[in-house]
Amino acid sequence: MKIKIRKVEIKDREIIESIVRKNVNFIEEEKCCAVELLDIYLKNTLNGDYLFLCAADEIIDKPIGYLCYGRVPFTDAVYDLYWIVVDPLLHGKGIGKMLVSYLDDTLKEKHARMLFAETSSQPKYDKTRIFYGKIGFNEVSRIRDFYRVGDDKVIYMKQFGGN
Repeated sequence: MKIKIRKVEIKDREIIESIVRKNVNFIEEEKCCAVELLDIYLKNTLNGDYLFLCAADEIIDKPIGYLCYGRVPFTDAVYDLYWIVVDPLLHGKGIGKMLVSYLDDTLKEKHARMLFAETSSQPKYDKTRIFYGKIGFNEVSRIRDFYRVGDDKVIYMKQFGGN
């Protein structure tokens, strides 16, 4: 399968929502939040608070994964990676890495200094934490019992050189 990375468009909404809904790691509240941010973006793609990129099958132009990111307000070129979600049937195929690599290039063009990502310490997110390490993020903070007792918030950071 040939994959292209592009901005998310209105035509992608239902497919992206179905990808989010198929993700067994997310609780219902997280799924609703992910879809709500997508709707905010699609109502005003020029807003800039939440920006979306998707990986799409190049032949049929169907999204197979996406990410949501945005600049952290009141910072000098610091960004958050809010969501990265790939169709569960395609996990382990390099799609997430491809999305983040494209984002890295985009942020370097904007002279970004840092990119942050966060996740849960629950065992179901072990693969997510390993993934972040493999693509150049370093764990910089851990807030104990953040989400609930026994569920820490793990914060990762990637720095961009020359800034």
